[in-house]
Formats: sequence, structure tokens, C-alpha cells
Amino acid sequence: MKRPALTLIILLMSALATSAQRDLKKATQQAIDAFFGSGAQAPAARLLATLSDRRITESSGLVASRRNPGVLWTHNDSGDGPYLFAIDRKGRTLARFRVTGATSVDWEDIAIGPGSDGAPALYIGDIGDNGRSRSDLAIYRVREPAVSQGRTLAEAQTTSAERFPFRYPDRAHDAETLLVHPQTGEIFIVTKSSDGRSQVFAYPLPLQADRQVTLQAVTTLTFTSMLGSGRLAEAERMTTGGDIASDGRHVVIRTYAHAYEWRITPGQSLADALKSTPTRIFLPLTRQGEAICYRADNRALLTTSEGAPAPLHEIPLSR
Repeated sequence: MKRPALTLIILLMSALATSAQRDLKKATQQAIDAFFGSGAQAPAARLLATLSDRRITESSGLVASRRNPGVLWTHNDSGDGPYLFAIDRKGRTLARFRVTGATSVDWEDIAIGPGSDGAPALYIGDIGDNGRSRSDLAIYRVREPAVSQGRTLAEAQTTSAERFPFRYPDRAHDAETLLVHPQTGEIFIVTKSSDGRSQVFAYPLPLQADRQVTLQAVTTLTFTSMLGSGRLAEAERMTTGGDIASDGRHVVIRTYAHAYEWRITPGQSLADALKSTPTRIFLPLTRQGEAICYRADNRALLTTSEGAPAPLHEIPLSR
């Protein structure tokens, strides 16, 4: 065991030993602060459910509906067709929608933002490129479908999706994080790298369907590991999903192990917001956690993991 990890365990054991005199959550937070500094949030995850639909084998993206209260949208990674699943907080599938006019090569993330008419739209990132060899990267946009929680809709179709193809300005990148600003409709892609250096690119506006554009470099983020080197250290550094809060005041990006949240002040650009120090949030240990989103009220995070049945966790936010 690496010494830093051992140090953290000792601190947590100390917190447990003193919990008879103090609140356990407070003591745990003090241990986290002692190890990571004050910019980290103690784990407080709650397992809401496991996704009961066996067709959801690789929940790679997650976002809270703006049109349907209590509904979440998810999708599989590569190997599935162009399907979106509407699920509830009990892990039940309410509907499966085929996204018409779209193909699924490596769907990695989903976001929500304004459509061309201002109504809520789902943005799907076909942005995965493990081999860094794709020339068909694209984002799909489709009007958010209506879902009834009173009955289960086995199969349906969306309106025809708009396709926004793109390329990077420098070289090929693998990416699993798609961000859409809820007010401006700005689109950002965060690359995934084992060394923890993730580049942030912006999709040029206005959007033009079926016209390949070159993304614009915005900034570079650096994610670190307390384990130093090895596969676990890489998992701590590799970005796998993200979301911008519906009020536009916070943005979150996750790795396999942690989430990082930045505050966006009124009038501030995302690039400037990402230059500040984020809050590190410990995520529940899962098989391969990739998806994350804000709850509809922005007071908690929701996560899923690849593998079936996938756990659906909720992490309250302390601000």
C-alpha cells in the first residue's frame, strides 16, 4: 500500500475513534481536510437504486430532465444502438427511445441545454476515440421527448437528430466529457488522458448541422493522484463525465474516483471559472464510474457506473 493512502486510512481511523465525542461526519471531514486541505468534501453518497433494465449494460452518460420532473436520461457506451433510456430515481426504465437520424459509434456523455427553438434539448456526445483514429466524431442534438411516469413506454422514437461533426485543432483525442451551458448553449468537450492533463475545447457557435468544424482550445486542466503511479493512479486522473448546473452557477467534472466542482460567477466564462481551485468530492467506489450530473435542484450529484446492474448514487453537496 502506498504511504499516502495509508496516511489517509490512519486519519480516518482516528476520526472513527473520536466519533463518540463528536459527530462522525464532522470528524471524517476533519480527516479529509488534514490530508487534502480544505478543498475536499467528505463522502456522503447514498445508494438510490440499481438500474433494473438489463439492456443498460454500460451507463456512460447521465443527465436530469428539464421537461419531465423526476426523470433521468442515460445511454450505453459503444456496442449498443442509438438508444436513450428514461429512468426514475428507483432505477426503473420508463421508456427507451431510438434516436432517429443518429448512429452510435462510441457515445460517451449526454448533456441538456437549449435547442434551436429554446426548448430543452438533449445533446449526445459520440466523442469516444480510444484508438485516437476516428474521423467521424460528432455531437447529436434532439428535442427532449416527453415521458409519462404513470406508465412504461416500451419503445418510441425521438424527432430526427441534428448532427454536428467536428475535429480537433491539433491532434486526435479521446474524450468522455460533454458540457452544455444551460443559458448560452455553448458546448465544451474535455479530453481524457492517463497523465491527468485534460484539454478543454469549445464548439464554435452558431451551430450548423452537418458541417464539420474545428474546435477551439479553451484551457487545460490538471488532475492529480494521491497514489503516485500505476493503474489506480491513472483512474484518479482520467476524466469520464461532467455537467453544468441548470442555473449555470457550477460545473462538475468527474474521474473514476473523484468529482471536481468549480463555481461560475455571474458573467464569468467557463474558461475563467476553470482557472480557480475546485472542490474535490469523493465518489462512491464502483466498478467503472463514468456518468455524473446535477440533480434537478442542483443540490446534489447523481452518478452511475458501467456494468449491470448499474448502481445509481446520490451525493449531497455542501456549499
